[in-house]
Amino acid sequence: MQFTLLVMIAVGIALYLGGWSAKWAVKESSEIATVEVGQWKATPFAGAPDADPYSKARLAMIGNLNLGIGEGIQFRGSADDSGQPLRRECSYSIEGTTPPARIFTLAAYMPEGQLITPAAGRPGWLTSNNLMRNDDNSFAIAVGPTARAGNWLATSGTGQMILVLALYDTPASAESGASSLTLPTIHREECRRG
Repeated sequence: MQFTLLVMIAVGIALYLGGWSAKWAVKESSEIATVEVGQWKATPFAGAPDADPYSKARLAMIGNLNLGIGEGIQFRGSADDSGQPLRRECSYSIEGTTPPARIFTLAAYMPEGQLITPAAGRPGWLTSNNLMRNDDNSFAIAVGPTARAGNWLATSGTGQMILVLALYDTPASAESGASSLTLPTIHREECRRG
């Protein structure tokens, strides 16, 4: 009886430590094959059939689909240009240009992967085909909970967020060197209190 109890305890400890170490490895390996462009990060091979097992496990945990190599590339921004985490109650200005792409989208997500749905019937994303642009094809997008004139991506609630800039049908693939691209800046303007 005592031997059986010891075996059950050993198996329980092994299962707990195995599960914990697998979760830790998936979380801590998030930078494998990651390309950084300013405050934006991308894992261009995450949607490939031969992606590393950690990328596949992260996708299974989050539940979001990634773009395949031939479809485009997704960049995630979780901090502004000063390195502060992005927050839903703050206002930001995203300015600059994107690499050539047939279309791009910008959306705000919670860190767990759910799309942030703003109030007042606003969509939780913007697409490049209806952006107002400057003469040099650059743009400025206001992101935050307070309505703004021009290009505005509405957010709601409080807490951290992640911006996802997805470039579709673009030559800016992993093969051509995504790290040499120029992407828009993310500048924090102000934060709403309480």
